[in-house]
Amino acid sequence: MLISFFRYLRGYVRIRLGGYSPERFLNLCKVRGIEIWDLKSSGLTYEMNLSIRDFRKLRLLRKKARAHVVITERHGLPFFLHRHRNRKMFPVGILLCAAFLYVMSLYIWNIHIEGNYSRTTDVILDYLETEHVVHGMKKSQVDCKEIQSMLRLEFPDIIWVSAEVKGTRLIIRVRENMDTETAEEETPQEEASDLAASRSGIITSILVRSGKACVQAGDQVEQGTILVTGRLDIMSDYGEVTGYRYTSADADVYARTEYEYYDEFLLSHEVRHFTGKKRYGLSVRLGNRQLSLEKKPGFAEYTVLNTEYPLRLTENFYLPVSFGTICYEEYETYQENYTTEEARLLAETNLNEFQENLMEKGVQIVENNVTIEVNGNLCRASGTIAALEEISESVPTEILEEPAQEDAGNEQ
Repeated sequence: MLISFFRYLRGYVRIRLGGYSPERFLNLCKVRGIEIWDLKSSGLTYEMNLSIRDFRKLRLLRKKARAHVVITERHGLPFFLHRHRNRKMFPVGILLCAAFLYVMSLYIWNIHIEGNYSRTTDVILDYLETEHVVHGMKKSQVDCKEIQSMLRLEFPDIIWVSAEVKGTRLIIRVRENMDTETAEEETPQEEASDLAASRSGIITSILVRSGKACVQAGDQVEQGTILVTGRLDIMSDYGEVTGYRYTSADADVYARTEYEYYDEFLLSHEVRHFTGKKRYGLSVRLGNRQLSLEKKPGFAEYTVLNTEYPLRLTENFYLPVSFGTICYEEYETYQENYTTEEARLLAETNLNEFQENLMEKGVQIVENNVTIEVNGNLCRASGTIAALEEISESVPTEILEEPAQEDAGNEQ
């Protein structure tokens, strides 16, 4: 590859050799140290490549060997420049292109983030932008040590940062602290608080870690009832309250609760049937302005799907220009009716989705008392769902005044 490149720079020609004794000519070239490559025989003639400098040495050799030489091809930079010698702007364009590439190499065009999991790349890039570390900045202005210090200070869970410049890329590698216990230890101590019932229900179990329980298993509680208080009484030797100590109540309180469920829908409903006819348009967005190159689709009813393709120089450096397509698809609307089985299946699907949403919140379904009925043109699902769930929520503790202390009289 390197040899071919230098041959191109010096220039070379491909010749066809014929005459009385081509073999003698080739031997003379070898004796004189003339380099020949890509030699091919075609009947009584030979074709080969040799440099411009060696071609100029062939005059005496042709006479000695009585050979006939014809140039068939010319290759290389000297011939290229000679062909375009009258195009004055061409070399100027080459120089400008080289200068442009050199200037562009002085800037950062790609900021690449590696090792981030809890925070997205966009979050880190937004913070770096506030610190004037952006795409298009000069490489001479990049202080890798300063970037490492800034990221560690801004994001405490990042325990290791490495920043380096490679070419026109700023590569930032981070390592996050995935141990949540350390983060919890650094969290400031919460103020005094109680635990109140977030829903009405019957207490099934209570485990207090901090504070004082106000209810026990089997108690019926309403929403807002204090379950565990963070106010602890300080008792004297005589059983009297002499003061209060406040803490943040912490407990697991489970209760049996009920959810009212109701859902109804008509058996008759509209259905879209797509005809398969589509129309397309183009759009161009420049900044916040959008230009649409489209015609009215001519459909009575249709859906619109917009797809944008933003332009970018690198993986994170987006230009304020994007191109897009607009797809119009025709459909026709028909009125259809659910069968009894279809209506029941749809009602069960809605009920299962409701229960799945509850389970995603940590609610355990223990009993389902929902009935589904289909009457006339209406399908109705109603009833209750019994569940077991954690119902405590933190609320501020009421701060009471300290009990008045009575002065004891001196006994005679």
